[in-house]
Amino acid sequence: MSQDPDVHFAAQRPARVRVQAPADAAVDLQVPSAEHSAENFYVRQLIRSQLRLAVSVASGIIVLLVGITVLLSYWPQISQITLARIPLPWWILGLGVYPLILIAGVLYNISAVRNEKRYRSIAR
Repeated sequence: MSQDPDVHFAAQRPARVRVQAPADAAVDLQVPSAEHSAENFYVRQLIRSQLRLAVSVASGIIVLLVGITVLLSYWPQISQITLARIPLPWWILGLGVYPLILIAGVLYNISAVRNEKRYRSIAR
């Protein structure tokens, strides 16, 4: 057993075979054009800006509602105050919160339209 171990393993290895495609085979790789990828980029940016706008408006309204809830729960004497026989919390909700929600909705709509106009000016 004086054989070299490398020679023994070399004899057991199968011969190498080169595998390649036929010469007439066509490779059809679809490379996205630069225009298509730029369009995807701008659409993603539009979606992100609209999402950022929606989250900021929604969080502002939530902060407003939570603030009023905290105010009314930690200061119960405010419920004793009445104007024209209507408790003050009802006045706060009716004349304070709902108009602010409507104003937030209008401002959101204006900003969303502005974002879309900006996208259309870039996408042309």
